[in-house]
Amino acid sequence: QPAFDTFDNSNSLFAGYFCSLNEDQTLQEVPTGFDSTSYESNNCELPLLTPCSKAVMSQALKDTFSGFTKEQCRLGIPNNPWLWTEQQVCQWLSWATNEFSLANVNFHQFLMSGQDLCNLGKERFLELAPDYVGDILWEHLEQMIKESQEKMQDQYVENSHLTSVPHWVNNNSLS
Repeated sequence: QPAFDTFDNSNSLFAGYFCSLNEDQTLQEVPTGFDSTSYESNNCELPLLTPCSKAVMSQALKDTFSGFTKEQCRLGIPNNPWLWTEQQVCQWLSWATNEFSLANVNFHQFLMSGQDLCNLGKERFLELAPDYVGDILWEHLEQMIKESQEKMQDQYVENSHLTSVPHWVNNNSLS
């Protein structure tokens, strides 16, 4: 230690690059991602979703939602939510509340046909459901709508060759 005490670093080649041992050093905090999380039970905030975490969550929801397919087959509920009756909307809500242990869902708010349900749009839909519960329900509904649209587009492409008339066929050859 005495050798360091007598060393005068002002003439050193490294002067200005390193702080001396006598100077007050302040530590800089490195963000951990948990800084926005409060551990108090009454004030819990979740960290922001990143594109990667959102994709993982979306895939997990898709896997969970696939359980509704069995219920659809069992009850004869169409894949396309636009075609659901009021009763089928209630059956979907009943399945979702049981599957995800959702609380405070007012079934009377959703007494409507599938067409009316789909026409609500996200904002209006979320007004009818409790916080967070509505997000889960909307995510599932939106996924089913997209899947049914994709299936309809695929069927359209597959069947488009049946509706197109070959260029060599004309009105005269059909008679």
